[in-house]
Amino acid sequence: MPDIAFWKTGKGKPLVLLPGFGETKEMWQEFVPAISDACEIWCPDLPGIGESSALKQEFSLQDAALVLADWLRLHGIENASLIGHSLGGYIALEMAAKTAAKPKALGFFHSTAFADSPEKRVNRDKTAEFIEKHGAPTFIQSFVAPLFAAKNRETCQAEIEALIRRGSQNSKESLIGYTMAMKNRADHMATLAQFKGNKLMICGEQDPAVPLEASLKHQQAVTAFHQLPDCGHMGMFEKQVESQSIIKDFMQSLAFNR
Repeated sequence: MPDIAFWKTGKGKPLVLLPGFGETKEMWQEFVPAISDACEIWCPDLPGIGESSALKQEFSLQDAALVLADWLRLHGIENASLIGHSLGGYIALEMAAKTAAKPKALGFFHSTAFADSPEKRVNRDKTAEFIEKHGAPTFIQSFVAPLFAAKNRETCQAEIEALIRRGSQNSKESLIGYTMAMKNRADHMATLAQFKGNKLMICGEQDPAVPLEASLKHQQAVTAFHQLPDCGHMGMFEKQVESQSIIKDFMQSLAFNR
């Protein structure tokens, strides 16, 4: 089993925060302290990203989910709540659907249960070709800033630079692998609808990666739905206080319902 690098803090009901594409566990460092009094928070690197060891050369999101489910079991937190940013949300759904993990709750932070559209699949191929030709640093440099709403890029400049610095250290093989795994992932709307635990969705009204129109189609399948105004794909930075409050309230509601 690949080694999973992580850090954790807080006490109480376990919450695992899964990063998005090209992101590392350090992305949560400034976000977590405000909610650590409500839960025990685990922040891993995805397999092959950051300091976690790599998967085989060609892998699926289910492969990544199986590794993370084994990691949960190793630490005795199979019933942790899972909140994933973008790609992390896709993997959380795979974990709920096809692994021995039995998450208490699921959360989708600028993510979706839909599979890629035909247009998106074509763009994934273009992304993989770009990474192969130009390498990880050049790709990450062009990729990160546009995820933020235009009006937030100046105020979030330090965060953008940190994401670029850390993301650029990932291997092009892992970035290409996740690009193709996202392209080939299954539609999990049925998984989301059938999941018995509480379900959270946080979306940005100006998200360029997961359009608001698509997010709104999840409203009937989740138990808590929040849309952030003037926000792109990176609400943990663009709307940090609001997002912290939403997640803290969500986790506290789970404790109340236990």
